[in-house]
Amino acid sequence: MSLNSGRITLGGHRHRYLDTGGSKPSLLLLHGISCSLDFFEEAIPFLSRSFRVLALDLLGFGGSAKPKKAPYSLKLYSSLITEFLEKTRNPENSTVFAAGHSMGGKYLLATELLYPGSFDKLILSNTDGFADQPVWVRGISLPGIRQILKKVFTSESVASKAFKTAFHNPERVNNIAYAKNLMISRDKDAIDTVMSLNRNFRKLDLARTGLRQELDRLNIPVLILWGDHDRYIAPSVAGTVHNEIPGSELYVFKNCGHAPMLEYPESFSTIVTRFFLEGRHNQVLHNLSSREKISGQ
Repeated sequence: MSLNSGRITLGGHRHRYLDTGGSKPSLLLLHGISCSLDFFEEAIPFLSRSFRVLALDLLGFGGSAKPKKAPYSLKLYSSLITEFLEKTRNPENSTVFAAGHSMGGKYLLATELLYPGSFDKLILSNTDGFADQPVWVRGISLPGIRQILKKVFTSESVASKAFKTAFHNPERVNNIAYAKNLMISRDKDAIDTVMSLNRNFRKLDLARTGLRQELDRLNIPVLILWGDHDRYIAPSVAGTVHNEIPGSELYVFKNCGHAPMLEYPESFSTIVTRFFLEGRHNQVLHNLSSREKISGQ
């Protein structure tokens, strides 16, 4: 599908965003690293049946501004997300849900901890923030090295292999959506952002900022989604997230990689809708236990 997006200024920077409009409960979607709101494009038609869908290209990615010297941090992203919610708030329906993928999940957690009450419920899909970052990842952002690797990472062959790894079965993904999101992942300016994030990792790390130690302050329902064949962030991390977030629920897609919203968009959307609208314990997913796997089939 084609997404009609607009522009909004947040923190003095122009951002690309999507707003499907209406008076239904708002659902904010946040993408992961080297991606854009287009990562949710296959799920948005299903989600918009029940929600006013809001989606944002995070600073440094997609169609949003990519300032090279921005002070990237959890505080910065949380403030931008909060400003976005304030500027798009619906006076007819104050309910705000949010679902974040990978890096976007970490930013949602930070936002709720730094600005309590921002969301009514959260969904974290294959979330970042709970696995240690290897030293070599930070090393690739050093001067000299980063310019060489920027060319490597954005080359068609390397980018294609890396993107394919996000899926257990790439053939399940819509061809047009696959090609579009692959192209977005090769954005050279976004690679500069990734390297800036790596250099600022201390200010973007849940543990080093002290936010991970405050997860027990979360006072809203949280659902964790994962793919049992995630090769970006190991499925074992899902258990860590589940154990550290009080009262959270965990559901794992069978035969799925790092991106359930692209491999199984309809099933993903059904789970999201049921969790947000039907309650958290009794009715979600027809009373599946918190550790039972579900198939996207």
